This record gives sequence, C-alpha cells and structure tokens, in this order.
Amino acid sequence: MKKILILFIFVITMSAKDIASNEVYASSILIQNHVDNLLTFYNIKPVDKSLLEHYKIVFTKIKPRNTWQKTYEILVKINMLRASHNLPKIEPVAIEAIANLNPDMLYEMNQRILTEIKIFEIRKDIEVPNFKEEKFVNKLVMDNYNVYVAISASLDALNKQELTPNYVYAQTMRIYDDITIIFDYLDITDETVPDSLIKDATPTDTLHLCMKILALLGSMQKDLAIEATDFLEFDKKDVRPSDIFTLTGLIISELQPIKAKLGLSDSITPAALAYTNKKPENVGQLMGWNLKRLILLNNLKKGVK
Repeated sequence: MKKILILFIFVITMSAKDIASNEVYASSILIQNHVDNLLTFYNIKPVDKSLLEHYKIVFTKIKPRNTWQKTYEILVKINMLRASHNLPKIEPVAIEAIANLNPDMLYEMNQRILTEIKIFEIRKDIEVPNFKEEKFVNKLVMDNYNVYVAISASLDALNKQELTPNYVYAQTMRIYDDITIIFDYLDITDETVPDSLIKDATPTDTLHLCMKILALLGSMQKDLAIEATDFLEFDKKDVRPSDIFTLTGLIISELQPIKAKLGLSDSITPAALAYTNKKPENVGQLMGWNLKRLILLNNLKKGVK
C-alpha cells in the first residue's frame, strides 16, 4: 500500500499543469501590451482596424496547431526587429510532429515571445509600464489566434515593412523539406520536377496553390482519421505577401499530424534558411512543386499509379 501511495504521489508530481484557454489568451494580451508600448516608444501609429479586419478569422474552426504556427510567425518578425536594431537574430523555436497539439503549448510559446520582447526592451533601454495579466472568461482558440493576428500586424508597423518574398520563400522551402522527410521515410522516389517559372506571377497566384495544398492535406488527414479543417476563409482577393506567409504556416502545421500518424513523431521541420533576391514568381514556382509532390504522395498512398 505504501509503495502504491508513493507511486501515486510521483505520478502527480511528474504530471504537467494544464493551462486554460483563458490563461493563454491573457498572456497573449500581455504580449500585445508590450508591442503597443514599443509602438508608442518609437512614435508609430497603431495598426489601422481595417487592416486587422483583413486578417481576422471569424468562421474557421482553427486548431491549436494552426495557432501555434502563428506564434512562429511572430518570432520571425521579432527577429526582423532585432536585425533592424543591430541585434543578432535567433532561430525561432520549431516543434516535433504531434498528432494533436495541446493548447498548453501556446502558453509556452507566449512565454518565449514575452522573453524575447523583454530582452529587446532591456537592450534598447525602453521604459515599460507595470503590465498586469488580466482575467478573461470563455476564450476560444480562435480568439487567441486573432490576438496573434493583431500582434503580427503591429510588428509589421514596428518593422516598417511586411514579410518580403525572401521570407515567404524560406517558409515554402520548409514545406518542401517536410515533404522530403516523408518521402525518405516511406522510401518514395520523387520523380516530379518544378514547372517553368511564370514571370509576373503574383501572391494571388500562390494563394490559389496554397488553397489547393490545404484541401489536399485535409483529404489526406481524413484518410488517416485526423480531424481536418476547412480553410476557405483564408481565400482572399486582396493578397499580401504576409497572407502567403500565414498560409505557409498553415500548411506546415497541417503536415505535422500527418507526419505523426505515419510514424515521424520525432521529426522537426528544418529551420528556415536565408534567401535573397526572391520574387513572388519564385515562391509560386516552389509552391507549385510542393503541390505536385503532395499529389504524388497522396496517389501512392491510395495505390493510384
């Protein structure tokens, strides 16, 4: 009996604390407070509400894995902020493939983001008000995602630029690398080749490719008994490079449960490399190749020759 009691106490001690969605939301608002303070310090106007409406999600039943990827986007933009102030860039955190990402992981990422912002504040000798974490109720994953949308847009204002095609290309290459990991694991020979570069291709063209990829990944997820998401709300008419960056994040996040189900739980999406002189047509060409490779993977998994 004594041994059982000791084991029970050990299990309780070793178990991780659950973080409620309201706590995650509160920590996200704290990040927004710090970013707003940076805007004030550098005398930059707050983001126009119409721009936030452009990015805001209203209907999509967004999942924690998608929201987690939005925090990665925020860390990329914090790196841009560091670089513009002559501070060395730090590689954003990546995560192993998980079938069902726990919302608690969002709280962990928030703490990392807060730490990076506080480091910047200290290095630049910025006075910070004593922000206190507020209390919230009935907050959902979508609510938290939309806070990240506002934070990301505020960082664009702070950086005085949106994400360039170079950054978008780097994330598109991470998708390519993830697919390569799956091909190697399943011993699939990739005989696809990229289509010819289409000059004057636009972010809108790439968006259409991204939407096709997300639909295909959703179909593959259903075959693997993974709950899929309808991302139709992300299909926009007024397309910015930041929209494509967000879609690359969604694609990466949707690849993770597939990797986990296939047995690649220890796999981590490779880090982004730095690229120069990339244009929207380069992004479109690579995204089109990613689509062709995923079609091959899907056909082979279904036994289609």
